[in-house]
Amino acid sequence: MDAVFQKTRELGQALIESEAFQAMKAAEEKAAENREAAEMMQKYIDARTQIQELLSQENPDSAVLKRLSDEMDQTQSALNAMEDIVAMNEARAAFSELINQVNQVLQFIVTGQVPGESEC
Repeated sequence: MDAVFQKTRELGQALIESEAFQAMKAAEEKAAENREAAEMMQKYIDARTQIQELLSQENPDSAVLKRLSDEMDQTQSALNAMEDIVAMNEARAAFSELINQVNQVLQFIVTGQVPGESEC
């Protein structure tokens, strides 16, 4: 079992050293340094928190819920239009794809089947 965990640690280290991971971390850091993006993200989180608090009430005010939901949508749209956020999301997607590919290889090695392929 120790060999499995050693290889797992090596795989984890290889993922951390990968170009996809490094690009993702750099994009996240750049987005975190973007003051406008940070303010927008905080606005989004605040609206989401308010919605959660309202939904925990017995009779939440539907007009307030609608306003907060619209605010979240507008904030999300504004975030999605920011270059740093777009770059961060693309880098995260690329790293996620790398992880998916690794998982597919592991599944193939263990089961002999390509993920999504059904047994006959």
